[in-house]
Amino acid sequence: MAPAPAELVDRIEALRIPAQPQAAAHDWKDWYHVVLLHPASGWRAIANVNLVGGGSDAELQWTLVVHRPDGRVHGASRSQPWQAGMVRSRPLAIDGDEASFGFDGERLALRIAPPDLELQLMLHATPASTPLLVTDGAPFGSGFIGWGLLPQLQAEGRLAACGEAAAIGDGWFCYHDHNFGRFRWGEDFGWEWLVAHAACGDEAVTVVVDWRTDRAHAARGLPYLFMLVGGALRKVFLGPALRLRWRWHDDATLPPRLPGAMATRLADRTARAPRAIVLDAADERDRIALTVEIDAYLEIVAPDNRSAAIARIGESSGPTTLDLRLAGRRLEGRGLAYAEYTR
Repeated sequence: MAPAPAELVDRIEALRIPAQPQAAAHDWKDWYHVVLLHPASGWRAIANVNLVGGGSDAELQWTLVVHRPDGRVHGASRSQPWQAGMVRSRPLAIDGDEASFGFDGERLALRIAPPDLELQLMLHATPASTPLLVTDGAPFGSGFIGWGLLPQLQAEGRLAACGEAAAIGDGWFCYHDHNFGRFRWGEDFGWEWLVAHAACGDEAVTVVVDWRTDRAHAARGLPYLFMLVGGALRKVFLGPALRLRWRWHDDATLPPRLPGAMATRLADRTARAPRAIVLDAADERDRIALTVEIDAYLEIVAPDNRSAAIARIGESSGPTTLDLRLAGRRLEGRGLAYAEYTR
């Protein structure tokens, strides 16, 4: 008998760092990541609640970026000391001043509500797809990284940014993953990641891609593509079966950056922004073609907690088109996608 979703989620969560900051290594990172997409209106959001470092370096961090239907992007990122008693495990509960996160295997709860900012996310969600554990201890910079994900959840709640708000419910796509590992920001590593959700007639298709690289994106590891139809895992493409291409604007501009202190440090550093992503994967039986037209881009600057090194995580989103041939069927649809490209 296959394990129940709650049991699979528990296996992923059991890999996390200790609940006490003094028990964590200085280079350890543990972050909980949620993406929200509403194709009917264009609302999009990405949220992270992170635990980083250990001992006197330990911090609880949060980031929230909201894309409103009018095209405006609002975001913030903050941190506070991670102190004893702030984190409990199995079931997981993280309680900070402005953000909290909890997951008991059956229900996820996320709150980001800074009292002095017009930015808020209140979310409750339950797994609606097959949980996946991608890697456990894969080499990454000087250390390793692991990745577990819930490609789709049934969500409800509220999202607000600068005078506009939306109720989260039916018609919203919710994705969650949990990353953990030991490495230092600024080391020779990178990644390309994408999650897309499209309505294909009466069926919903979710695509998740993860591709580890070096910092320059010249050397690449083994890519994964997971494809779910109606919340069930239906296909996995690996290695040379997959091709992911980023298309860039010709001119470099100064992109929006978070958090504020790190954005100031890079205030004069321009960058070419991506304008589209083209994904193709095929084998002797099935094929997928997906295109993302990027209409929003910003960078999150991740600083190492013990040096001046940084990594820049480019956040892209936009409408997507999907053409899928699977087990003799053809599915075509449109939706939204969120993607990352590190620098």
